[in-house]
Amino acid sequence: MNKSKVESKKSKVWYCILLLFLFCSVANAELGNLNNFINLGYVKSGSMEMTAFTWSPNMSIGPWAMGVDVNIPLNQTRPVGFDNVVMRFAEYNDGQKGLRYGILDGVTWGKGLLMKNYSTRTVGPIMQNNQQTAFKGYLNTERVGVQILSTWSNIYAVRLTEKPNSWLNLGQSYITDTDGPSITQPDGTTIKYPSVSGAAVDASIPLPLNLEGYAEAATLFGHGTGLTVGVNWGFDAMVFNLGFDAGYRALDNRFVPSYFSADYETNPVNLTSYEATGQAKNGYLAELRVLAGQFFKASALYEAYNGSNTALTGSAAAEMDKIFASIYYKQPDFKDFRSLSYEQGAISGGALGYKVNQAMWLVINYKKAYDPVLGQVLESQYYEVKFSL
Repeated sequence: MNKSKVESKKSKVWYCILLLFLFCSVANAELGNLNNFINLGYVKSGSMEMTAFTWSPNMSIGPWAMGVDVNIPLNQTRPVGFDNVVMRFAEYNDGQKGLRYGILDGVTWGKGLLMKNYSTRTVGPIMQNNQQTAFKGYLNTERVGVQILSTWSNIYAVRLTEKPNSWLNLGQSYITDTDGPSITQPDGTTIKYPSVSGAAVDASIPLPLNLEGYAEAATLFGHGTGLTVGVNWGFDAMVFNLGFDAGYRALDNRFVPSYFSADYETNPVNLTSYEATGQAKNGYLAELRVLAGQFFKASALYEAYNGSNTALTGSAAAEMDKIFASIYYKQPDFKDFRSLSYEQGAISGGALGYKVNQAMWLVINYKKAYDPVLGQVLESQYYEVKFSL
């Protein structure tokens, strides 16, 4: 089946979903669980400019919830990856089990030796599209838990957790990318990365002074193993939360820590180049997390390994009175196969908004990252006038 026919079938599916959503919205309106947002936005992505009208309805019934974006361009140009109908999220969650379809942000399994801060948002346009969404599910019982993950880029993962007693937590994770990403280079050539799978086991125990000790071992099948040991510390005072994580990683000369990371979809690690160095890159990491109610939240992750550049990932969001702002930054590490440029994986972005009144917002969104489809760094802005109905 050719690409145009595939895209046509996808479009028909999304329009059917929209019609179903409209029907459910009408049926649900009387229950008081329906809200709508209307956007008039201007998008500038590289040299492309577009003005669009967007309707964003949300509805919920008990543990069920759903949100859709209907994007109507007001001119002929479109950014790469633009979708007219986007299933922003669909979710069932009753507190013990749940399944969500939507964007994945900051996904860390276990202690992050295999997957840390993985995101589907980094690739694609500044306006959400359907390729950025993924399935994430969980089931928790008193002593056992299960998590699953599936993305459009063919990443599949499962995690089991056990609590055999009050002081020991165990976990096992398995992650695979069945086909490997394809990344267009700045010179126009395309690199097809191989399929990679990995597994990890982790354990944690409580320590005095509100500390938690942990250890995790992981392997990328055919590409070595790694081990991390460390401590977590947390402080929770209802409206104020503070967390700190510090660990040491012992890695053999073929293993890449946090291989499935924030920039995996835009700049995966070239394992062949990495292994050619023949050097084990033992190192350490430190992470700080702060949450002050709805007013402020921030996180910062610092990593340093032998013979490599340090790496920094950070994000912050603040809201005060009528103004809200957020910013994030990801700097890749390992100088043997990455530099600090946007062409080689650095990502930045953020948003700034002003609440005019209870029903109107002015929002500026920004994103700068390497586009693996176009083979170039793309700087995008999205200006919105947003109304709540």
